[in-house]
Amino acid sequence: MAYCVQCGVKLADGAASCPLCNTVVLLPPGIEESRASPLFAQKLGKEQERGVTKWRKGVIELTAALAVVSIIALGLSLGLSGLGRYSYIPILSVAALAVTLIALVLAKPTYTHQATVLLACSALFLLALDWSDRSLFWSLIAAPAHLVAWVVAVGPWTGIGVRKAASLGIATVLSFLMVINVVVTGSLTWFVPVALPTMVCALILTALFVLFFVKRKSRLINVVDVVMATLVILFGSIASFDLFLTHYQRGLWTLRWSLSLVYSATVILLFLLAITCSRRLRRYFTTHIRHS
Repeated sequence: MAYCVQCGVKLADGAASCPLCNTVVLLPPGIEESRASPLFAQKLGKEQERGVTKWRKGVIELTAALAVVSIIALGLSLGLSGLGRYSYIPILSVAALAVTLIALVLAKPTYTHQATVLLACSALFLLALDWSDRSLFWSLIAAPAHLVAWVVAVGPWTGIGVRKAASLGIATVLSFLMVINVVVTGSLTWFVPVALPTMVCALILTALFVLFFVKRKSRLINVVDVVMATLVILFGSIASFDLFLTHYQRGLWTLRWSLSLVYSATVILLFLLAITCSRRLRRYFTTHIRHS
């Protein structure tokens, strides 16, 4: 750090003149000003932290080594025992797990990137697993379901907006169910009487709770309220699905396997409702006693 020879003001690195008295800063011939190296290691910036760091490289090498050893051990053990024809699935599972871990390590540490890599690797694994008999059957339904899961669970976090994400998610789920119904049965058999009304019930319950949270005076949302809303939407959708499915199969408007779930959900909801009411009553009387 240099100082002005005229007024003694501390000068910044590379300053050509004094900021106070405008005295020109002159360096002797052959001398160049340079910043001193820090005594301790400094934290890397965001641009320097990108790429394959030493920690990531170690994790990748360890994962690859364990995968190779496991694949060799599985191949030898199954081959020597005469079960080599069954080695495709365990070896594929180990390889898929190693590839998924390496891809997750190389991806950016954000929810959207990590979830995208995980869903993509899982879909590819199901396709490869179904290919064990040299044909694709159930994976043609299971693999596209990962795309639906991405649209519903990851799409809202990509910055497209809540309304667009909700509309896109609903359209994707309905289109996926419609395509499955047409591909499997050749026509729309259970989509209209079962899937469509179940989705409508789920949307109505979700819209009611969203409206409740938006219109109420307090902007603070308690965990109890969120859990209660989630349970109502979940069990209400399950019960409506059972109701429409029973009517589609037997022509009866009744609940079968979801009746026990409804009873359990009712007990849980009553407990959560009691907690919410007691908390609001306590807050009400505490506020009035304080102001009185």
